[in-house]
Amino acid sequence: MRTRSFWERIRHNWPAKLLSFLAAFLLWYQLRGSGPVVERTLERPLEVIGIGKDQVPVGVPRMVLVQVKGSSRIVEGMSPDAVVAYLDLSGVEEGAFDRPIKVQIPAGLELAKVVPARIRARVERVERAVVALEAFVPGEAVLAKESSVAVKGAASRVARARVAVALGSGGDQPLTVAVLDEAGRVIDGLEVMPATVATRFQGPLFTLREVPLALPGPPKGFVVQKAVVPSRVKLVGPPEILASLSYVSGEVEWREGSYLSPIRLQLPEGVYALGALWARLVVAKAP
Repeated sequence: MRTRSFWERIRHNWPAKLLSFLAAFLLWYQLRGSGPVVERTLERPLEVIGIGKDQVPVGVPRMVLVQVKGSSRIVEGMSPDAVVAYLDLSGVEEGAFDRPIKVQIPAGLELAKVVPARIRARVERVERAVVALEAFVPGEAVLAKESSVAVKGAASRVARARVAVALGSGGDQPLTVAVLDEAGRVIDGLEVMPATVATRFQGPLFTLREVPLALPGPPKGFVVQKAVVPSRVKLVGPPEILASLSYVSGEVEWREGSYLSPIRLQLPEGVYALGALWARLVVAKAP
């Protein structure tokens, strides 16, 4: 018997073979999507569409919960990015609104729940302002390079802005800027320009303290006949070092005669005296 070629075998009774192939494909497709029905809850960012560049929604959550239901194979293999939650504010002018949240989900799935299902909030115009900037780093004195920052956002939030504070934890890292209201509370939802600032000075936090001054007596062979010496000295330095000082010692020049001598203080590192100190002495040789 002559062996038929490959293509002859393919062409033989091809309608029946095609139907068999289609039936097998449909069965595979149905089996692929089959399985127990399950639910999956995702936290998704809420996109806002339909408003102008000079408008901003106030009171709208950043995230919503979306629950979908369907075949376990589809639900478990679904990427979270395939679920899109959005709020359409088309036609909403400035003021209050009440709109449902809409969700796009992959084919073959059912939307079970959205939390919240509706948003009741308001649309405000975008305003801009400039506020003074202060810098703060715990335990350090710091000055920011910028004296003010610009803020942008909903009109009601911009109106509450009283001051901007650049905060940091020390080191050479830029300071992060936060905007505060009159009560010192942080105002969220504002765009700050710049959002971080560098410093033009950052060093130990100095405080002022006045402590007693102690001078040693003259060396052997001299006697003090008269001395006008400050009893206390004003110091500036880190507060923790100043708090540990009960007094400071000083040195003067000792010689015979009536003279004015500078007082050289023995101070811890990082501590400085305010102003020059002098002692008026009358010294004679011991008999």
